[in-house]
Amino acid sequence: MALSTRTASSAPCKAASKARCFSSIRPSVRAATRCHVVANACKPSDAEAGVTIARREALLASIALPLLMQQSAQADAEYNKFFGMASPPTSYGGYGGNANESPKYTFEYPAGWKQEVPSKVEKGTQGIDGRVVNPRSKDQRAFVITLTRAGEDNARFQLTDTESTFASFAGADYDLQDALSDATNTEKSESEKEGIKFFNYKIDSPAYVYLSSIAVKDGKVFALFVRSPSRLYGAAANDLQHIVDTFKLL
Repeated sequence: MALSTRTASSAPCKAASKARCFSSIRPSVRAATRCHVVANACKPSDAEAGVTIARREALLASIALPLLMQQSAQADAEYNKFFGMASPPTSYGGYGGNANESPKYTFEYPAGWKQEVPSKVEKGTQGIDGRVVNPRSKDQRAFVITLTRAGEDNARFQLTDTESTFASFAGADYDLQDALSDATNTEKSESEKEGIKFFNYKIDSPAYVYLSSIAVKDGKVFALFVRSPSRLYGAAANDLQHIVDTFKLL
C-alpha cells in the first residue's frame, strides 16, 4: 500500500515540477519556442513546395513566352513593303496619287529607311513615282521611275543596251550619267517574275554603286534604281540587293 501511494503521488509531483520548470523560463525564450513550433507547423512539405515552384515557373513562362515571341517577330521584321501607284502627273498631288487606285508595283526596303514623297515636278519632268531613303545617309536611296510609253518591242528604251537604257533615265539622277562614264565594272542579267522579264544591272564607279531592275508592262516602263555611295555599299550590299530582288509588277 505504501509503495502504491508513493507511486500515485509522484506523478503529480513530476507534472508540477515540469510546469514550474517551464514557468521559470524567461518570456522571450518561451516566445521563441512557440514561434519555432508554429513555423514548423506552417512549413510546407517537400511535395507541396515542389508544386508551388512548378506553378510559379509555369506562371513566369506564360508571361515570358509572349514577350519572346513578340521580340522574335520584331527581329524578323527587317523590311517594309512599298506599293507604288504609277499615277500620271496630273493626278499625283500627294503620296500614292489617287487612293482609289490599285498599286502597280512593289518592293521591300530596310525597316529603318523612310518613304519620301516626290514632288509633282519630279513626277512630271523626271518620272519619279516613289522613293525611299536611308535617314542616316540620304545619299543612299531607292526610287522608281515610271514612263507611260515604252514603244513597240521596247525599242525606244533598248533594254538590252545598258548605256542607252540608262541614258534615258539620267535626267532623274544626274550622278547616274557620271557613274556610267566612270564605271569600273558593269554587270547585266535577266530574270523573270510572274511571266514578266526584268533587265537587271549593276554599275560600279568610284563615287557610286547603282543597282537597277527594269521591266515593261502594258506599254509602261517601270525602272527601279538603288544607289549608294561606293564607300557605304559593302556594309549594306545585302539590303540593297534585297530591294532589287523583291521588285515586281502587280
